[in-house]
Amino acid sequence: MKPILTIPKRLTNGKELVVVQKDEYERLIKHDQEVKHALKVIAQGEKDYREGKAVKASCLREALKIYAAKSR
Repeated sequence: MKPILTIPKRLTNGKELVVVQKDEYERLIKHDQEVKHALKVIAQGEKDYREGKAVKASCLREALKIYAAKSR
C-alpha cells in the first residue's frame, strides 16, 4: 500500500485531512464508480425478480434457451 499522510485535527480546525497520491485517489474513485454500478445492476435484478421478469435456469445455456423462447 502506498504511503498515506494524515494531517492532525489541530491544524485543520478539528477535522482530519488525509493526503493520498493522485494515482491512488484515481484508483479509489474508479473502484467507487464500479461498486455503484454493480449495486445499481443488482438492484435492477432484484426488481426484475420481484416482478417475475427473471429467468430461472441451472446454467447460462438453459437461461438463453428460456429467454429466446420467451422473446418469440
